[in-house]
Amino acid sequence: MLLLVSGATKTPRDANVGHFIVPKQWNTTLDLQPGRWAMDNGAFTGFNEGAFMRMLERFHDRLGCLFVTAPDVVEDAASTLARWPFWSRVIRGLNLPVAFVGQDGLTPDRVPWDEMQALFIGGSTSWKVGPEARSLCAFAKARGLWVHWGRVNGRVRYRQAVEAGADSMDGRSFSIAPDINIPLVQEWEDDRQRTPRLV
Repeated sequence: MLLLVSGATKTPRDANVGHFIVPKQWNTTLDLQPGRWAMDNGAFTGFNEGAFMRMLERFHDRLGCLFVTAPDVVEDAASTLARWPFWSRVIRGLNLPVAFVGQDGLTPDRVPWDEMQALFIGGSTSWKVGPEARSLCAFAKARGLWVHWGRVNGRVRYRQAVEAGADSMDGRSFSIAPDINIPLVQEWEDDRQRTPRLV
């Protein structure tokens, strides 16, 4: 599982920790390893169209971006789908891989599978840990798409993301206290392997 962290500029990144570029936050064009960085849209704290476009302009020519999260509406699948046609074309127009964000109410038959390169699991906590999100992950993995799981800030959520098939994750706690929280991921993985899930 690849952990994508925004900010935390002085924290060393090993093979399991990459960069999550976010509008209006500290971002650098240095040290972006191909296949270990992605760009978010900032919608969880309030989407800013200008900041998002400036981020795309700054980073669009860097190699190896995993995905760019198309602008979404938190906990609202219908509004997220309404934003998709315009913003996915903008992102693809810059030759960047685009991620569609799963939100509350989304079903597999409404996902633009053929237009996306990644699935981002967003949504409310109850939706994120429910059967709908896991089903979407299964559909995405069957199509060979990258799956990213947002807001993974603890041991339980980490296990849920791994078991759903996520390839990468992010969480605010890793940016706030990287030296303390980033090493916890290995502890969570060790614990997951020691404690098999009861079916």
